[in-house]
Amino acid sequence: MSDPRIYRTFALLISVVLLASACGSSQQSAIATSVAQTVQAGESLTKIANVPPATQTPAAPGVETTLAPAITPTAAATLVSAPVDPNCVKASLVGENPPDQTILTPGQYFWKTWTLQNTGTCTWTTAYQLVFWNGDRLGSSISYALPDDVAPSETTDISIYLQAPDTGGSFTGFWRIKTPWESDFGVGQYDAPISTSIVVSSITPESRKTETVFGVTSVTYTIDRSCSSANTFYTITAHISSNGPVEINFMWIQSDGNNDENNRLNFTEATTKAVQREWSQHKESSSTPRWAQVIVTSPTYQEFDKVPLPELCSFNP
Repeated sequence: MSDPRIYRTFALLISVVLLASACGSSQQSAIATSVAQTVQAGESLTKIANVPPATQTPAAPGVETTLAPAITPTAAATLVSAPVDPNCVKASLVGENPPDQTILTPGQYFWKTWTLQNTGTCTWTTAYQLVFWNGDRLGSSISYALPDDVAPSETTDISIYLQAPDTGGSFTGFWRIKTPWESDFGVGQYDAPISTSIVVSSITPESRKTETVFGVTSVTYTIDRSCSSANTFYTITAHISSNGPVEINFMWIQSDGNNDENNRLNFTEATTKAVQREWSQHKESSSTPRWAQVIVTSPTYQEFDKVPLPELCSFNP
């Protein structure tokens, strides 16, 4: 008869073997899974690296192919820079209609047309604007784009629709041309603004022929000079005379270009009024001759004589 202890020992040995076998199988399975994942990952990276580019249609023999980018970049806005040519923008007033001091009835609508010549070297484009400068707007907008391009030496008519005020009196508005680079310019040698000047009255144009037209009759000057240790000071007094009640606009012109525009002076009767201008020069300034001048821009454009300034003060070295 067999010993039961032998069977128990034998069973115990079999269990240990099976247990050991089971543990080895689990470790082998884990290792196999890890290896499989590593291989799969390696195959995936290989596939990504070997993805062919987008298929291009083969070019015909001898024809170059240009690949367009997927997204076309938007061009940045071009900033308009001022040209270096100092003579780029210049203008001359050829004519205007109606002429200054035209009599209109209260509230009357009218067209104002300036005929300008491009005397500069740059073409005026529709990016240029006629802009209100100062004075009386007469129902206008602030700015108007030029209707057409104007090449150098060409002339153009610029017209705007205006309305006379409801009250009587003299009214003047000033305008300049604005460039795409935000500067502005006027007409003539002194870069003066163009203007429209009207008289609002119930008097008809026919009856105006018998009226006296008032305006500036003369301009004379006096000059005072004073000296300091390093400067010469000038006080220029212009004596402006009128032949009756009138409101004028005038400008100071100086030989150094330091001009003073758009000054107003109102006369209630025939008289002479004095206006002054200060001018100083350092002792190291050039001895070039200097002058000043008054120009009446409305109601009638009038250039009066230039007045020469005395020499600079003498400075001891």
